Order: sequence, then C-alpha cells, then structure tokens
Amino acid sequence: WGISVTHEIGSPGGEENPAIDTNPGGKHWKAFNFGIGYNRQADFNRSIYYEGNAQGTIMNGFFAEAKTGSLDAFGSELASNANAIYQDVDGNLTYDFAGNENASINRSHAVTTFGRMNEMAIAFAGNYDEKLMVGATIGVPFVNYRIEGEYIESDPTETVDYFDQLTYTEYLRSSGVGVNLKLGVIYKVSQAFRIGAAFHTPTALSITDAYSNTFAYNYTDGNGSTIGEVQTSPDGTFDYKLRTPWRASASAALVVKKIGFLSADVEWVDYAANRYNLTADVASQDNQLYERQVNSDIQRSYQQAMNVRLGAELALDEFRLRGGLNLLGKPEEGATGFNTGISAGAGVRGKSFFLDFGWRRGQGIGSVQPYENAPVASTKVVTNDFLMTVGFKF
Repeated sequence: WGISVTHEIGSPGGEENPAIDTNPGGKHWKAFNFGIGYNRQADFNRSIYYEGNAQGTIMNGFFAEAKTGSLDAFGSELASNANAIYQDVDGNLTYDFAGNENASINRSHAVTTFGRMNEMAIAFAGNYDEKLMVGATIGVPFVNYRIEGEYIESDPTETVDYFDQLTYTEYLRSSGVGVNLKLGVIYKVSQAFRIGAAFHTPTALSITDAYSNTFAYNYTDGNGSTIGEVQTSPDGTFDYKLRTPWRASASAALVVKKIGFLSADVEWVDYAANRYNLTADVASQDNQLYERQVNSDIQRSYQQAMNVRLGAELALDEFRLRGGLNLLGKPEEGATGFNTGISAGAGVRGKSFFLDFGWRRGQGIGSVQPYENAPVASTKVVTNDFLMTVGFKF
C-alpha cells in the first residue's frame, strides 16, 4: 500500500492559463511530494529436495574436529553423544567410517526456507520547471528469515561396517532491521522522452540469529540393531551486522500521450561489496578471524553484475495493462549470462486511488551443499509471485 501527499504550485500538468499568473515571483518549483509506502522486497519461501549416492560422509568432519579435543555443541559433540564417535578396544578415538572415509553411501537432503523482507519507505520528491524531477527515499527494511534442513545418510548396501543411518537437522531463524537511502533524478528531454539516474546506498542491517541442531545415529553391532536417541543442541543466538552492496542505475522512458509508455533500466551492483561485521556487539578474536575469512570468501566468490529491466504499459482510459522482462546478471565470480524473469499486470487508475495486480516469474540456477567439502547439488530455481498494490492520493 502507499500514501502520497502532494502540494501543487501552478496548474496541474504545468499548463498555464495566460489570463492568470499561476507562478507569481517566478517560482520554478512546481510541486512537492511526500509519500509513505510499505513494499515487499524479497520472498524467501522455497523448498528443495534431492537424493542420490555419493562418496564421503558428514562424519569425516565431525571426527576430525573431535580429534582436536574441542567438540562443537552443534556438531561433533552431538555425534559423540550419539555414539557415532567412540573409543575402540585399545582406547583410541574412532568412528565407523575409519579407513573407509570415501565410501559411496546414499544421502538425501530436504531444505525449506520461509520468510520475507519488507521495507517501509519514506519518500520526498520535487518538480522543477516541469523538466527536472528529483527524489529521495529513506528505506527501513525488515528481515524475517527461517530455514529448516534435514540431512540423512544411509547405507542400504552395507558398504560401511556397523553404520545404518544418521539424521542431522538444522534450524536457523534470522530477524533484523536496517536503513538505506535512495536518490534519483528524472529529466524530461521532451514531452515524450525522459531520462533518469539513481543511486542506492548500501543497506546497513542489524541481525539476530537463533539456531539449533539435532543428530541421531543408527547402527548394528554384535548386540543387534540400535536406534539411537535424538541428540539436541542448546539454543544458540548471535548478533551481527551486514552491509549490502551499493547500486547505481540509468533509465530512459518514451511516453506516448494517452497510449502508454516504454521504459528501460540498467543497474550496476557490486555483489563482492557485501560485508559482515561479527564483532560490533561482542569483541572476540575468534569472531574477528571468522569475519575476515567470510568477507574474503565473499570477495573471491562474487563479482559486479549488470541487471537490465524492460517494461511497457498500455493505457486504456482508467485501465492499465503492462508487461516486463528482467535480465539479472549472475553474481558468482566468473559466471556469465543472465537469470531471467518476466512479469505482467493490470490495474485501475483514478484521480485519488489506484489498484494494481501483477504476476512475476523468475528462473535461475543455484546449488546446495549440506556441509563443508560435501558433494554439491545443482538446482534450477523457478518462482512465481502474485502481487497487489493499493494506493491513495490526497
């Protein structure tokens, strides 16, 4: 939804009545606008499932960590408590995959994400001489994200002695709030043609993570089959800050009076400029080292990209029909080409009210990796969004 308040100086549309002085004193600012909006920025509702055979196991990482003597309460400690890591007859620490670390076993992974990012926008705009439009928006995004994952390994062909099945689940909920600033200008070259430019500052986000894991391990030994009890980690929380990339764009539009318009927009985004601050609330050497590692990984893994958006709208009196094409540059380092999206919509425009319905379809590719050094599953992502916008003008 959106609310806008407009103060007009002079007659609507800038058409002057020569018999009336609507611009006393030579004032060039024709209109000032103030608006408040609440918009959906991102939808995180997704489901992914895959299964198959591959070499290796999550237990390799848990065992390597256990050998250091420092157990992680959210991983290796759970495996140890479930008797997936134990002492052999000689008192040495071991696990069922010892000597068979690259065994080919069956695995499945179900990942479901929920949530959204909405933004409250406070906007100001001005119209100078019916030629130059300037605007600024203060954005306050709200993040609500949740991920639930269940990873299962099993050995139906008895490739690994004793081992039958393990189940490792992950739960994470992230919530936060941020702030950003958007600046833009539009210059009307003629009544039909206009160009524009915009710059979006990085968004500064403060985020809190709440997380927990579980682990269960089933095995068969000389005493028969054992169905292990589910081991549950403590509830963890972590506060940190994230700075997202800047964005700059250029645009052009061709307006055909009483018929509609055509528009094009080109945007540059530096995805490698994402930065985490893990020590803003609690100073920690471990967090500082991890922060450097994460930010270095981002710089190596991502690149600048160009996004192209093309749109058209047809005006039929108070009715509107529109369509659009999105070409989104791939952010991964070395990737070429675009992820694509299309959109269509219809709406009604009145003097003080507007209502729009839209449909947006996007598709691209991605990957899922259940743990570090695990086989990577490639995914094809297809999304369909249905949107509604309601606005009032005063």
